[in-house]
Amino acid sequence: MSSDARRRRRLLSRRKALAAGAALGLGAFAYGLRRRLTSRLASLTQLASFTATPPLVPHDPTRDRTRICVAEGGTPGENVDAVLAKVGGVAALVGTDDVVIVKISAQWWNQGMTNVAAVKRLVERVLERPGFAGEVIVFENTHFRLADGSGLARAFTHPSERNVDVPGWNKLGDLVAHFRERDAAVSFVGLVDAGPSELSGDDWHDRGHAHGTYGGDGRGPIPAGDARDGYHWDFERAFRLARSWVDEARTPLTWPRFTSPRTGLVVDLKDGVMRRTDAGLVPAGRKLVWINMTTANEHTATGITGACKSTMGVVDMSAGALGTHPLARGYASVHYFGRGNPTASWRMAGPLAHFAREVRAPDLILLVAEWIAYEPAGFDAEREDTRHSAASCVNTKTIVAGTDPVAIDAWAVRHLMTRAPSVNKETDLDLDDPDSKVSKFLRYYRQVYGKGTLDPALVEVA
Repeated sequence: MSSDARRRRRLLSRRKALAAGAALGLGAFAYGLRRRLTSRLASLTQLASFTATPPLVPHDPTRDRTRICVAEGGTPGENVDAVLAKVGGVAALVGTDDVVIVKISAQWWNQGMTNVAAVKRLVERVLERPGFAGEVIVFENTHFRLADGSGLARAFTHPSERNVDVPGWNKLGDLVAHFRERDAAVSFVGLVDAGPSELSGDDWHDRGHAHGTYGGDGRGPIPAGDARDGYHWDFERAFRLARSWVDEARTPLTWPRFTSPRTGLVVDLKDGVMRRTDAGLVPAGRKLVWINMTTANEHTATGITGACKSTMGVVDMSAGALGTHPLARGYASVHYFGRGNPTASWRMAGPLAHFAREVRAPDLILLVAEWIAYEPAGFDAEREDTRHSAASCVNTKTIVAGTDPVAIDAWAVRHLMTRAPSVNKETDLDLDDPDSKVSKFLRYYRQVYGKGTLDPALVEVA
């Protein structure tokens, strides 16, 4: 090739590169302009229905009759024993060869986490089931990860002044060493979101990120046909709700897949227990039992964080704003589903109920309300968080068990949250007011889930 020909080829390549760069720049500019215009128009045409109080779907006196079990006044371990006895014992729920996954709350410490003694006792009771040859996996997505990549962050490593109740222990992570030393069939998994977050620089009351950095590992969702651990993002079954004339709130349906550190069995929240083969993942022929051990705390967005909201620690919070993965563009994560101007933060009940309906609901819920958090008068939310401050908690020594998350949360609001002198009691926590935050949250969860009982007359309390 002559030197002139090579020169012409270089010039042509350079022109193509410049043209491609200009096209990309124009495309990005056009996208940004379109997004700003749509956002402006959306703010001007937001539908009143988006922030309106959800209707109370009529109860069916037969279908909606439910039962919850309550234990009060004992130690956390005694209360676990009492409610398990009332639900028929561990053997009524767990088979001899089952894989039992126990979801706990660990994003916050003190009253923000599941009581450590209660978790210890629940796991012991499963292991003590006559003939048990299965395994227990304690798991949680705190949405934080340690420097080594582990998701066993936050309350697993942060010391707690309250809510431990095991002599010589001071954090959830003490459970890990305890069962490892006994070579028990118990392992611990800290789930990690699939994408990064623009909130990763926030201290979250942990200066220097000593107990975890917010956000995922950046790998993105599990590709089709890939057998790796991580998160599925299902856009076809995204939860959607019209927000204005020109846009909608939408959140992908997400669920985790993780491997037992002890046996190598694979747990997929949707597909159950699997095992890896040369041909990929195949059913392991083992039953998956999910026990959800949550907390009962006041929450500014939903009124209460309890049985219904606890799935926030199972889904992927990077699958939408404020996650920054490219696939999340145009979507809202579960926590931000109802945000807008005006806002309807309680609308996050929609994608949470959608998860329970489309992926999996717990086989048993234990709302562990050894302590409850609330907002006292004059509380400085900029300096402290109600979920760990000594000034914002009440020792209620109660556990509520059942399978109906709506009934469990409603009972907790009426009988536990009323014990705290919250400044938000009338606006957020009054179930007799249809416009209170908790009423909207539980009504909408029930509407989307298609079941759940708010009528106390239909709830048997054992």
